[in-house]
This record gives sequence, structure tokens and C-alpha cells, in this order.
Amino acid sequence: MQIAIIGTGRMARQLGLGWSHAGHTIIFGSREPHKHVTLAAQTKNSAVVDPTVALAQGDIVVLAIPYPAVAPFAKAYAHRLRGKLVIDISNPFDHLPDNRIAGAEITEQAIGPGARVVAAFKDNFAGTLLEPQAVEQPVVRDVHFAGDNPDDKQIVTLLVEDLGFRPVDCGPLKNARVLDVMVPLMLELDRRYGGGQGRSSWKFVV
Repeated sequence: MQIAIIGTGRMARQLGLGWSHAGHTIIFGSREPHKHVTLAAQTKNSAVVDPTVALAQGDIVVLAIPYPAVAPFAKAYAHRLRGKLVIDISNPFDHLPDNRIAGAEITEQAIGPGARVVAAFKDNFAGTLLEPQAVEQPVVRDVHFAGDNPDDKQIVTLLVEDLGFRPVDCGPLKNARVLDVMVPLMLELDRRYGGGQGRSSWKFVV
């Protein structure tokens, strides 16, 4: 698949690297692509282009930009995002303190009719994205995701598995409200028990 990743931060880079190793073509979208020439060189089957070009070329779009920029971006490019699977990995933190709506739901609203949004990778540290199994723990890390369309979630399941993680379907998109608030707690627990190294993960056990 051709995956357009909007953003060039650490999460974007790690996801792009992992998926490129799995055989996907990665198109990073940046407003200043000339500043990220080395990113394309480091990630096989990839390019760094203007967001408009990335959206045109990508079969799937991953929004890997800071949360305050997500809704404005989604609204500005809504005509290019409608009908495409959009994976929102951004975290609202204290931008949505009452937890009445998920950040990904706001993204869906910004895109409007025809939006296909799945919230995923919100509670995964960038430092673990290329290490689906912790060295000191004999368990595969989880990726939690939420969305309303079963077909879209099946695609996300396959993308999670391509990275070597265990996909955990958390239900409809509204359940991303819970995923949003799991992140600050994960940061707190990582500081308390993981030395603040950003290498911990949630694990659902049955």
C-alpha cells in the first residue's frame, strides 16, 4: 500500500520506517520537504513531498502532527481526505479536559461527510514502534485502536501486524475518548516505574 504520513516527527519517522520494511511505500507530507531530504534516504520506498502531493498519492493517510494542528489540517484538506482511511495518532492531552469527545471524533467532524477515521497508536511510545516485543518481557506489545467501520479497522489490524504488534480493537470511534486519557496516565506510570525512558506499554490480558 501507499501510505501518506503527514508529519516528520519521531512517531511519523518510526511508523514510516517500520512500514517501509514491511514493503509499503511511504510518502511523508511536509510543508518544508527540502528540510527532510535525509528522511527519504533513511527510509526505503519513501519520499518527502508537499502535503497536497502526499494526500493525492496515499491510499491511506496517517495524521502524525501535533493535536492543535490536526483539525485545521483536516478541515483545509477535507476534500482530499473524504473517502480515504485516515488514521489519527495525535493526542489531545489537556486540550480536551472534559473528555466529552475524542480528538479523533473532532477530526472526523472536520473532514465531514465521507470521513473514515480510525484512532490508533495513541498510547504507544515512539521508542517502542520498532520493538514490538520488549527485550526484558516475553510478550508482544499491543496497539489499541477504535473506529466505526469494520473494513477500515481490518486494514488497521493488518498494518499493526505488519509492525509486529498485537492489534486490539477497542470498538467504535467514541471509545477513543478513553484512549485519549490513557496517554497522560501512561506517561505518569512511565515516569514512576520506567524511569521516564518512554519504553513502557499497556497490555490487555485475558
